[in-house]
Amino acid sequence: MTPNEKTVSLLLLLQAISSIFLWTLNAFGAVSEGKFATFLAVDLLAFTMVAYTYTHEKWDETVGRFWILVGSAGLILLLFAGLYFP
Repeated sequence: MTPNEKTVSLLLLLQAISSIFLWTLNAFGAVSEGKFATFLAVDLLAFTMVAYTYTHEKWDETVGRFWILVGSAGLILLLFAGLYFP
């Protein structure tokens, strides 16, 4: 398993967990609306990173580690914001 395949696998797992969490939220509370938006942003950012990795591998280009690190930092920031702040 290549490092890119491991990265994509972890991102897909994160998307699944985030989607399940979104599914369990109550849609009527103000706090839930903020958490929904934050975790939807996590899903979209993870999807963007998966698509970036896929397209670069398909075109036989190298995946830019800088952009993967920036995306990972964004995911960590969004996850902590969604879990610890209202």
